[in-house]
Amino acid sequence: MELNSARPSRRSRRARHLLAVSLAAALLPLAPAPASAATDTRAATADSCPWGYTSSTTVAFGRNRADSGVPNRDLGNGCTILDAVWAEAPFLDHGSFVRAVSRVATGLRKDGVVTGKESRSIVRAAARSPIGTPQPETGTRALPDTRIGLVLYTVRATMPSAPEATLAALASCGYRNAEPSGAVDNFYGRTATGLAPVVADAGLSVPSIGIGLGDLQNNLDGVIANARAFGARYVRISGSGSWGLDDYSEVAATLNAVGARLKQAGITVAYHNHGFEFTARDGVRGYDVLLRETDPKLVAMELDLYWAASVGVDPVELISQHPGRFSLFHVKDMAADGSFADVGEGTIDFARIFAYSRMAGVEYYLTENDSPRPDGVSSACDSYANLRALRY
Repeated sequence: MELNSARPSRRSRRARHLLAVSLAAALLPLAPAPASAATDTRAATADSCPWGYTSSTTVAFGRNRADSGVPNRDLGNGCTILDAVWAEAPFLDHGSFVRAVSRVATGLRKDGVVTGKESRSIVRAAARSPIGTPQPETGTRALPDTRIGLVLYTVRATMPSAPEATLAALASCGYRNAEPSGAVDNFYGRTATGLAPVVADAGLSVPSIGIGLGDLQNNLDGVIANARAFGARYVRISGSGSWGLDDYSEVAATLNAVGARLKQAGITVAYHNHGFEFTARDGVRGYDVLLRETDPKLVAMELDLYWAASVGVDPVELISQHPGRFSLFHVKDMAADGSFADVGEGTIDFARIFAYSRMAGVEYYLTENDSPRPDGVSSACDSYANLRALRY
């Protein structure tokens, strides 16, 4: 359980910190409004979306062909086009989702918010998206070996004193990827340039590194240099249980800003969750703020499956609402008593979740155990063997 975090800067605190009606309208099931009542719908939800989707992105329901390219316009009351769409959730299936989008787009066209061409683009993007489409388990698919890795937090007890032996043992049981974490130029007591060749010599690749929010804010050049030393394509941070909704909003703005710079360097910034992000404040969860206010083209999510499950959050529901956002999974299991278990030896139904891998956009499955027994390497190797045997 890593908490590489710093409190967000206060200098850009937004005037949107309203204590009025929050995103409940966008999160709770609502009856679909008729297309002819688009104006009335927006008036009825005035000031109800201060924490909704940002207008700095496009109307997108996933990546590539599911992105309409139409600006996610502010409707003049704190809500955007995507807020209007998700106010009609839940969607029973893909057809009901597309019909809801069509109703919203038609109403906005009649109100002059979008053109006819833009309205059609939005509906086409919805039709091309996987939202509302069930992803069944076939029991025949296996995770690609080249996409499985280990979060080195699992072996933190031996990494500082015996990194060569630790990494060699992990490679010998099958791992091909590792995610080290720490701070700029301090990974288990070594600099990035000092540890990177040790990892490479063991035959392991580093798709992602964990650093702190303070590193992103104050030493972005160092973050880029460290990521390049490891050959990492992702750098990820974790949050803090002390944050309020305003903090999450500021972090989202920071991630967008640094994400643009990192993207130029061929690196994507990612956010790793714990359980506290899913605690609602004024009807809104911090995790929702991050998902809605970060640009999908710049910011990825590293979804920790254990922490989501620990607070009753269904990863499939997250993926279904935000396809394409979850480039990385922390794959860790939960024992019946809520404690940590080796992957495949607990209660989490990974097969059901992995069936949604394509919809999620996941690239790497990184196993982890915060409290490994009898030791980090043994636990990690058990998780690897179980994960390789899994069929979904």
